[in-house]
Amino acid sequence: MQITRPDFYKEFSCIAGACPDTCCAGWQIMIDEKSLKKYKKFKGTFRNRLHNDIDWSEQAFRQYDRRCAFLNEENLCDIYSEAGPDMLCDTCRKYPRHIEEFEGLREYSLSLSCPEAARIFLSHKNTISFVTREVPSKEETYEDFDYFLFTALMDTRDYLFSIIQNRNVPMKLRRQKLLACAHDFQLALDKNELFQWEDIRARHEKSGFTAEFQAKVRSRTAGKDITKNGNADTMTGHSEYQNCDFSLFELKKQIWQTVMPQMEVLRPGWHEYLEETLVPLYGHTSDDSKMCDSFIMAYPDWQIQEEQLLLYWIYTYFCGAVYDGQIFAKVKMAIVCTFMIHELAVGTYLKNGGTFSFDEMVSICYRFSRELEHSDLNLNKFEELMDEENVFRFGNLLKI
Repeated sequence: MQITRPDFYKEFSCIAGACPDTCCAGWQIMIDEKSLKKYKKFKGTFRNRLHNDIDWSEQAFRQYDRRCAFLNEENLCDIYSEAGPDMLCDTCRKYPRHIEEFEGLREYSLSLSCPEAARIFLSHKNTISFVTREVPSKEETYEDFDYFLFTALMDTRDYLFSIIQNRNVPMKLRRQKLLACAHDFQLALDKNELFQWEDIRARHEKSGFTAEFQAKVRSRTAGKDITKNGNADTMTGHSEYQNCDFSLFELKKQIWQTVMPQMEVLRPGWHEYLEETLVPLYGHTSDDSKMCDSFIMAYPDWQIQEEQLLLYWIYTYFCGAVYDGQIFAKVKMAIVCTFMIHELAVGTYLKNGGTFSFDEMVSICYRFSRELEHSDLNLNKFEELMDEENVFRFGNLLKI
């Protein structure tokens, strides 16, 4: 068995009561079977409370005002203090550690939804790397696991990492190259032409960020988009197109208006927060690029944090395409999630009257992640929207 982790993985240590938020509120905490058995057998004065505040039919901790029943006023866990750390369930013991499972491989990450994990992640200014090692384990096989596709995805992801982390190239071009690569790789998969993947990668490596590549991008953003059936054509192909008829300013607003009504709200006040943050940004009749420029001047760290965020989404979700084939949708999601965090940051900067801090970026990231990543419904719906809604067509996303 191979284990892969980002190089900062072991830096995390829970800061408990010093945390600006809590991981024990806002969502249902499910309990694994092994922990349920331990809770049933527990002896001592804490037994009655332990039994009463577990919903045994749902196999979850009860909640009061959307807070775990065992979360006390100091935002500390009474199970930990009264019964000991060994009595924590799998979810509570492992969070914010996140694991993606593949045949013969486990990929670990720290969830952006944890304030301390977000702080560690966003504070890294060097390019992030990943460490893989072998650990003893039983040989495993997954039924219907396409190892050929998985190998292609892993190789492709390594190439996407090299694009994201190429700091000699403006981030806008890196984003466009990510989309173009994923666009062409998806087409190869849809046509059952996986044998072409190496050729596609070689072609993109050769074209790089040249004037020819940029000219193709300008052609697509000037009005050409994907086929009428929703299947992506290659950057060099010819087929029937639909126009990308959104202006950049309209496109940005339409992205939010398309996504947010479809999302389950996990924490009260989320929509109100979005409104009060985005109105200063979108409460105009036209786009003002000077706002974004002034934000970068006030907060230059964004230029590196944007890179790290793109890396986070691609590392966490891209290879999951081995299970559903949604390569392009996963790269679109990485682009759009990073875009949304940027817009919330600029909106906060405007709301503050021209100031913005690292702590505010941490807060935006973990709040956004909690609403998206702690709901399977939201994750599935988000990816579905990337695949189906016109606003997320290839040509439109090249614009942002």
